[in-house]
Amino acid sequence: MNSSALRNTCLIAANLCASMAWAAGAADAYPVKPVRIIVPSGAGGADDVVARILAAKLSELYGQQFVVENRPGAGGIVGHAQVVKSPPDGYTLLLGARSMAGTRFVNAQVNSDVLRDYTPISLLEHSHFVMLVHPSVPARNVKDYIALAQSRPGKMTYASLGTGQTTYWCVTLFNSMARIDATEIPYKTGVSAIVDLIAGQVDYFFPSAVLAVANREKLRALAVTGAARSHLLPDVPTMNEAALPGYDMPSSRTMLGPAVLPRDIVTSLNATIARALAAPDLRERFLKAGSQPAPSSPETLAKLYAVWAADFARIAKDAGIKPQ
Repeated sequence: MNSSALRNTCLIAANLCASMAWAAGAADAYPVKPVRIIVPSGAGGADDVVARILAAKLSELYGQQFVVENRPGAGGIVGHAQVVKSPPDGYTLLLGARSMAGTRFVNAQVNSDVLRDYTPISLLEHSHFVMLVHPSVPARNVKDYIALAQSRPGKMTYASLGTGQTTYWCVTLFNSMARIDATEIPYKTGVSAIVDLIAGQVDYFFPSAVLAVANREKLRALAVTGAARSHLLPDVPTMNEAALPGYDMPSSRTMLGPAVLPRDIVTSLNATIARALAAPDLRERFLKAGSQPAPSSPETLAKLYAVWAADFARIAKDAGIKPQ
């Protein structure tokens, strides 16, 4: 090799090393600017509360701002699209949900797949929904309510917050397993649904555990939707215990990024989220908000989404639901 070729080879090698060092340094420095967490629902709801608690702790741990942006609309599709089309650089993240795995089974306009269109980062938490009825309803437990509803086919009404949302799946699974024919009444917010439930304008509703606790003196809690009892309502049985063996429909929130998010950024976010969820102050705030912190590896979250998709496909089939 002549001296010119040797110099060129050395220069290329030096440039390559410099590029690799720069890339490693950039990854180590992440994040170097504010990070957006897109919440695909309005401000003040349970998703928003969880996102803001977590964003504050991530800002503290990283020394860089994590900013929550609410992008409600079309049952979450507006917010989801914002993340899908964002650059995979770690600066736009999504507060995801278990229910995302079931959207395509009820919405014909959605052909997205969580494991294809997003990068799983970490599971964040599990929380409960609660079946509430007005105290005037002549049913003291779930079995009595099922018998009552079966005796009035098509006459009972339930509040829903939109097709494909977790509350939708809670009541869909309940109605299907209990063989209840009831009428859906759509609402924009859980608070407005609670107001009408208290007024006797709707017969039953599955709000978050926090909303249920806040209104327990005015309404009757019959069951919670997860596999274990809620720490906020320890005296209220699970739906599985109360009447429907096998019923399990908790809320599970997740952190996702755009597809092909670099592995080093995923690793950084996953480790820092785990630290955040282990912090005593965050854990206390989560528990007060009805959430059980539940970090996971990205691989575990990917497996969970595959299981959830299969669950929603089965529920939709059993309930006779077709994408609209």
